Amino acid sequence: MTDEKRIITGIDIGTTKIAVVIAEWSNKDEMKIMGVGKSASNGLKRGVVVNISETVESISAAIHEAEKQADHEVTEALIGITGDHVRGINYSGVITVNKNNNRQPVGQEISQADIHRVLEHAQSINLSPDRRILHVLTQEFKVDDRSGIKNPQGLSGHRLEAKVHLVTSAINTEKDIRTCMEKAGVEILDFVLEPLASAYSVLDMNERDLGVVLIDIGGGTTDVIVYRDGGVMHAGAIPIGGSNITNDIAFGLQTTREQAELIKCQHGSARTALANPEENITIAGTSGRESKTVSQNQLASIIEPRMDEIFRLAKNEINKSNYQGENTFGIVLTGGGARLKHVEDLAQDIFKQPIKIGMPELQGGISEKVNNPRFSTAVGLVKYGIKNWESLDYGDESITSIFQDFYSKLKKLFNNWY
Repeated sequence: MTDEKRIITGIDIGTTKIAVVIAEWSNKDEMKIMGVGKSASNGLKRGVVVNISETVESISAAIHEAEKQADHEVTEALIGITGDHVRGINYSGVITVNKNNNRQPVGQEISQADIHRVLEHAQSINLSPDRRILHVLTQEFKVDDRSGIKNPQGLSGHRLEAKVHLVTSAINTEKDIRTCMEKAGVEILDFVLEPLASAYSVLDMNERDLGVVLIDIGGGTTDVIVYRDGGVMHAGAIPIGGSNITNDIAFGLQTTREQAELIKCQHGSARTALANPEENITIAGTSGRESKTVSQNQLASIIEPRMDEIFRLAKNEINKSNYQGENTFGIVLTGGGARLKHVEDLAQDIFKQPIKIGMPELQGGISEKVNNPRFSTAVGLVKYGIKNWESLDYGDESITSIFQDFYSKLKKLFNNWY
């Protein structure tokens, strides 16, 4: 196989920001960031589109910035999806490995077709018509009485069982995002659960094997994903995030949301006890009101209760995994909310486990621009695409795909004109 260069794009459509990462990679798994774009996100609430035109405008702005930097036009991309409409459930499927109806004392060799069949069986749950299965995440296989098997192909047995974590999403929510992407001139290759994407960006195999929890604190939602033995034990979303903290500050200090966000990022602390009572923050007056001064300590007293609530709700999600053992690598925090001062200290107090801030760790040039928890999902979407390239059928240069690419460019141009 030749060392072919390919280009892949990930788009994180969040409640407070849109992040776009365009990357080039080869079959040697060497990845180079070509372009990065971001814009304020308007038109979404908790991962759900509430205004089509505003969402399209926000997406287009972020894409345009990344395209200009990469000198490459985006026509297809992987899209992150989250929100409390996304739900996860542990399920299992069982089949009999029986070739030619021949029941022998010695088991039959398990083929790739058997694995595919048992995974199909594991998806046979009753879903309401407005929902679909987004991901089938394998936890482990069991062959007869042997458990803890990661790949049963080639093993012999009579009975094959697959334990999986099924992630489902609301079809109409996906359709609204698809409408926005079509208006922006971009084809969706696949929807990817955002904490799953973030895990590709900030977790290594040791962490996923020996036990770790990833908490992705976004603007509108906080996503939780629990790993053990290389598999997903649980995934869930909490409808509270950094924007709730911003709103609390705006109400508490009687200021605008824009100024509240700025104050949070520059002076905010997740622990009142660790905040500096001597550090004074000037709050500009609004609508004719006078300016006033508050201490970092006073600001932290507004932030800490909401951050405490987020972590305790995340703890409830972790408990749904039904795993009672220790997570060797504890808790990894990522997303924009992980940049808050002293957030590790508060998390340590609540979870009683090791705490780490997770972010992409890329080297060289523009790649270092995304070494920030805010870009964990967008970078993770790219890495997910690289890992699953074949199944996505990305970059097919058939006559059909060339026509679709041309049509997509015309549509994007038309949308920009009108």
